[in-house]
Amino acid sequence: MTLQRPSERGPKFEAMMAEIDLKLTNEGVDIPSRPISAVREISLKYSLSMPLGGDLSRLPPELRENAGLSEAINQWYRRTYGDRLHVNPCLGRMVILLDGDLYVLRVPRIFGSVNFVLTRQWSPNPGIGRGPSTCNIVQLIDGLTMAKAKLLSDVALDAIGAAFKIVLPAASTLESTDHPLMLIAQGDVEAAVNGLMARGGRFGESKWASLQAAEKVLKAAIERAGAKYGFTHELSGLCKTLADTGLHFDADNQVAAIQCKPGIRYGEESCTRNEALAAHRASLELVNILREAGAKFELGIGRC
Repeated sequence: MTLQRPSERGPKFEAMMAEIDLKLTNEGVDIPSRPISAVREISLKYSLSMPLGGDLSRLPPELRENAGLSEAINQWYRRTYGDRLHVNPCLGRMVILLDGDLYVLRVPRIFGSVNFVLTRQWSPNPGIGRGPSTCNIVQLIDGLTMAKAKLLSDVALDAIGAAFKIVLPAASTLESTDHPLMLIAQGDVEAAVNGLMARGGRFGESKWASLQAAEKVLKAAIERAGAKYGFTHELSGLCKTLADTGLHFDADNQVAAIQCKPGIRYGEESCTRNEALAAHRASLELVNILREAGAKFELGIGRC
């Protein structure tokens, strides 16, 4: 049975938002990511197609009619949290597999010059501030203890280094590129992380979020190249549209790892932990592939 469409204002709306925000809080969703997560929650609960931003005149009718509700959700968060929506010491996150377990690797905001090292030896002061500093990448992994770090295999240590080389430039590019779809893609990456790390795993939801992130990155690249795209979730078609602008890149492997159908969110398409993890990694790789190929993205970090 389809639930009645929620109100955009009034006591029922306020109660709904308080309930959803509490749920997101309990799931560990950080405050800057909650507006997008709340839109997604309401969209799934009430079977609505809702826009996450962008030019409303370009949206299909089924999205345009719910634009008011989407904006009401964002306004609720702006009233409730104010500047905290914009304060996030973490530039981005990536899930990695270390000796059989999933962990989250954080990307810190960089001020000044930073020397990144990769070692099992714990640093007494891993914080990053202004001026030259040293940061052990291993200590950027949430929940990884000093004792566990000493037990990491060589394979795991290499995996941490490889992941950081992917997520650092990708996260910086997503934030630094001034395009609304790139900001929304950041939220999709966060949703993919949260789905992978949820108790019991929400792997289908995670893979779909990775598809959404990749889709928005491709569409942002197309718009910045001066071209137009259609309303589609097919990444291969978007890649062709972007290639037709003169950008030469090879993302076939990434597209294959990410592509899925909307029903994957509801179990209509199977998805394992490894498949969701591969899609998450591929979505970040895609950002780097496009930027390095000449897409009009900003890296946002110095070359060192």
